[in-house]
Amino acid sequence: ISPDQSRVAMGGPGKVVRIYNTKDGKLAHEIKKHTDWVTALEFSPDGVLLATADRNGGMFVWESETAREYLSLKGHSAAITDVSWRLDSNVLASSSEDGTVRLWEMNGGKQIKSWGAHGGGTLSVRYTHDGRLVTAGRDKTVKTWDGAGAAQRTFEAFGDIALEATFTHDGGRVLGGDWNGELRLWKSDDGTRVAN
Repeated sequence: ISPDQSRVAMGGPGKVVRIYNTKDGKLAHEIKKHTDWVTALEFSPDGVLLATADRNGGMFVWESETAREYLSLKGHSAAITDVSWRLDSNVLASSSEDGTVRLWEMNGGKQIKSWGAHGGGTLSVRYTHDGRLVTAGRDKTVKTWDGAGAAQRTFEAFGDIALEATFTHDGGRVLGGDWNGELRLWKSDDGTRVAN
């Protein structure tokens, strides 16, 4: 959903991105550029751009009002699993089954950083308000990183694949979930588990 809640974007196995107006439910735009399932999408925090990604490693950034292509971002060698915008809307993070997290700047679409985050595949990436990132992956772990991709903390491993991770609103805690449906809440500064 867009930050002003005026539009909803949806993807899926049909390879099409559809953008609907929330006021009347009418289709505003239909994007048919992807060559495989659309696996991730997110509006930028300022609402100007929409990032979309697919199972074939294709990733695009669109002008959210017009659905015109703004950037094509090439770099991942496997399915893209998640996208997340930095709060200033100038940098986009993407995660992939190729194990990497990549950071992209929006003035020209240059990749500014790439690192191996999780062996076997990175399934989730999220920015917090202060520019840190949290990831989850097939190695059953949740990890935090600084804005430049330097590792900060690896939390205790789950019993199965870690599917999702995010920070709380203040960045003080990290929430992670695995394939079996287990949810854990940790303190982000020292890794202490707060709840299960």
